[in-house]
Amino acid sequence: MPRPLIGLSMNYMQLGSYHQFHVRDKYIDAVVAAGALPCPLPCTDDKVALRQYLEPLGAVIIIGGMDYPPALYGENPHPQTEEAHERRVKGDLALLETALELKKPLLGICAGMQLLNVHFGGGLIQHIPELDDHYGEKYHQVEILGGRWLPRIFGKERILVNSNHHQAVDPQRVGAGLEIVARTGDGMVEALEYSSEQMVLGIQWHPERIADPAVGRPVFEFLAELAKT
Repeated sequence: MPRPLIGLSMNYMQLGSYHQFHVRDKYIDAVVAAGALPCPLPCTDDKVALRQYLEPLGAVIIIGGMDYPPALYGENPHPQTEEAHERRVKGDLALLETALELKKPLLGICAGMQLLNVHFGGGLIQHIPELDDHYGEKYHQVEILGGRWLPRIFGKERILVNSNHHQAVDPQRVGAGLEIVARTGDGMVEALEYSSEQMVLGIQWHPERIADPAVGRPVFEFLAELAKT
């Protein structure tokens, strides 16, 4: 049986003397370990090209990265905001829109979840005042509050996950059609899902970097199963 194809967004930034597309090996390895084939997608806002890229794919992942421009949700930049390259921003927005139009199962990781919220009209906390529990690959408990997807993925109410983010979904400005389905003990939004038949799930943690396979693998394995259909 051919393995399912999962698209991965990529970063676009200057590395050395050149601007480059790149995606960290952890994402690639996690998709392969789940039994799927990763298909990195260059940043483009050409939706005709994106449809051609996405039509053969079974699912799409929007990876983490730098901050999306606060102008997208009506704010001026915080001094700590580090905006992603314009080419990535435009490409990610077009990729998200095209995946939704084609009804592809979609997973947003870290900044990818934040983009989901912004796309549906929500806002972000540009800089978390206290970063102790959320920055530097710290581990903490997450409570799964319900929803359609996380209970099926994990089958438990609490999981131990990692964090490395200085921005977060503003719980007072959750996008239309989105539901908060996981939080930390300090109230940080850890997962969102969209009300649709297709899987549209955002998670704040980085499962590709979690050493415990019981927590790191299930999201990718579940997505790989959906990508077969």
